[in-house]
Amino acid sequence: MKKQFLTLLITILSLMPHLLLAQTWVVTTIAGWEEDGKNMDGLGQKAHFSGTVKSSAIDANNNLYVIDEIVLRKVDAATLVTSLFGIGAMDANYNDLGLAALPGQDGICVDKDGNIYLASGRDHSIYKISADKKVERFAGDEGYKGKDDGNRLEAGFYNPTGLCIDKEGNIYVADSYNFTVRKISTTGKVTTLAGDGVGGDFKPGLGKNATLREPRAIAVDSKGNIYVAQNGGRGNCVAKITPAGVVSNFVGDFDGLRPAGANDGTGKAARFMRINALAVDKDDNLIIGENTRIRKATPGGIVTTIAGNETEDFRDAVGTKAMFRYVAGLSIDNMGNIFVSDRFCIRKIAKQ
Repeated sequence: MKKQFLTLLITILSLMPHLLLAQTWVVTTIAGWEEDGKNMDGLGQKAHFSGTVKSSAIDANNNLYVIDEIVLRKVDAATLVTSLFGIGAMDANYNDLGLAALPGQDGICVDKDGNIYLASGRDHSIYKISADKKVERFAGDEGYKGKDDGNRLEAGFYNPTGLCIDKEGNIYVADSYNFTVRKISTTGKVTTLAGDGVGGDFKPGLGKNATLREPRAIAVDSKGNIYVAQNGGRGNCVAKITPAGVVSNFVGDFDGLRPAGANDGTGKAARFMRINALAVDKDDNLIIGENTRIRKATPGGIVTTIAGNETEDFRDAVGTKAMFRYVAGLSIDNMGNIFVSDRFCIRKIAKQ
C-alpha cells in the first residue's frame, strides 16, 4: 500500500509542471478603448480616457481608482467609470462636471477605510482624500524640496511618485529625486528606509548605504518586504528591501544586458524591458508591468510571463498573444484579477 501511494505521489508531482503550464490568463478591455483623448464618464467601453492612464489602486470593495492625466477616475465592479477630481471631466452627455482640481497626479494608494492618498511630484507632498471628498495635505511641506525625516507635515520630499500601503496602514513612498524609499508610519513619522540620497546605478546594501536609481514603481508584500523598480544602466531589475533594511537585487539584473529571447528565469537570470508598475497578490507573488508585458515573480524569484509580449500594439487575447500599448499601472482585486492601465483604457487579466 505504501509503495502504491509513493508511486501515485511521484506521478502527481511529475504532472504538476504540465498542470501549471495549462493555466491561462485572458486579457479583456473593460473600460475605455484603444485610442481616445477625452475625459468622459460612462459604462465600460463607452467611457473615455484622455491620455496615458497611469497609476492605480483598488479598495476593499474592488473599486479601482486610476489617475488619468489630471483626472481621478473610479471604475466600479460593474465597470461604471466616474470622475472624482479633475478640471475638464465630462459626463456621458458632454457636460462639464465642474470638479475640483486633482491635488496629486503621480502615485496613488487606498487604505482599508477607503481613504485615497495621492503623491504630487510637483508640490513634493502627499495628499489625502477622505470618503466625503475632503482634501488635506497628509505629508510633506507643500512646495518644499527636502529630505528631512520627522513629523509627516514637516518632512521633506523631492518629487515623490510611487505609493503603496501595507496591511497595518503604513505608507511607503518612492521619493524619486531624493533617490530614496521613505516610510510614513501610522503614527505620522517619516523615516528613510533605503537609498543614499545621492543616486546613481543601483547598488545593494544596508539601508542608507544602498544606492537607488530614481525609484518610482513600488509595492509591499504581507511580510513587509518592499519592492522597487530599478531601470537603467545595462539592464532593469526589481530591488527588494526587507523590514530590516537589507536591499538586494530580487529579480532581473541591473548589470545584465537583455539579449533577445532571454526573458523568463529565476532571480538575476530573468530579463526585463523598462518596469513601470508593481503590485503584490494575496500569495505574495510580485506582478510586474513592463512597457508591453505583464510578468509574475514568485516569492522565490521565479519569473514567468502572464500576458503580452515585446510588441507594442492592442489586442485582447490569451496570455502572450495579447498586446499592450503601454503599461503604466497595476492593481489586483480580492479575487486575483489584475487590472492594467494601458494608454486610453483599462485592461483586465483573469486566470482561467
